[in-house]
Amino acid sequence: MNQNTELIDLTLFDVREIPCRVKHAQIFQRWTELPVGQHFVLINDHDPVPLRYQFEAEFPGEFSWKYLVTGPDEFRVKLTRLRGMASPARAPLVATTPHAPLSPTTEHVQEIDARGLEPPEPLIRILDALESLPAGVQLRAITDRNPCHLFGEAEQRGFRHDTTEQPDGRWVTLLDRV
Repeated sequence: MNQNTELIDLTLFDVREIPCRVKHAQIFQRWTELPVGQHFVLINDHDPVPLRYQFEAEFPGEFSWKYLVTGPDEFRVKLTRLRGMASPARAPLVATTPHAPLSPTTEHVQEIDARGLEPPEPLIRILDALESLPAGVQLRAITDRNPCHLFGEAEQRGFRHDTTEQPDGRWVTLLDRV
């Protein structure tokens, strides 16, 4: 073995240089590949509180969250998988499900639940989902607030939208290609 070869610590996951629009998806990918009992240390340039809310919503009782470094310029969180996912078919945040046709060309609806995230994260996630939305699929976005900043961005990308506030206070926005 070469003495100059550095050992790479695969338990460290530095996301500081990853673009915001894909950061959480990569973190969730790393999480889903993590064996029970194993961990990784997330390194970020800000406190990942919105990410913790997402983990609590998506993986209740399946993880431990321990701060190792708490800023101000670097945060390290040890994420340990305590047990397997309760529903292996469940995918975090985004799911595509069969749905009655909403228009002659729409056969499926992809859903993204962006509740519990602080702005601009919901906008970033929804726009990222629009970028990869398959033809003939409608996006259903669920947010805590009226996603008013989304409307112009969606229209520029060729999407129309319909937003309604639900009795429980959440907002549901349906987006499909014009």
